Amino acid sequence: MSGRPYGAPAGPRGAAEGLRSHAAALRERAERLRGACAGLDWKGPQADLFRARVDELALRCTRAAEGLARSAAELDGRGR
Repeated sequence: MSGRPYGAPAGPRGAAEGLRSHAAALRERAERLRGACAGLDWKGPQADLFRARVDELALRCTRAAEGLARSAAELDGRGR
């Protein structure tokens, strides 16, 4: 047994591709969060607080995605 999950690609190229896939998923989720929040018909201080928290979470997802993409580029030898 190789010690990697079933179906996981081997080597740095496979790891880089996995990181890119996770980065894309995080970006997509961040956009979905922003879109869902923008579509809410809710007003008031609690709504403002909720929107600020969702915005922060979406920003954290985007930053994490950027970090994953940089790591993938390093594995590919393009991040230098």
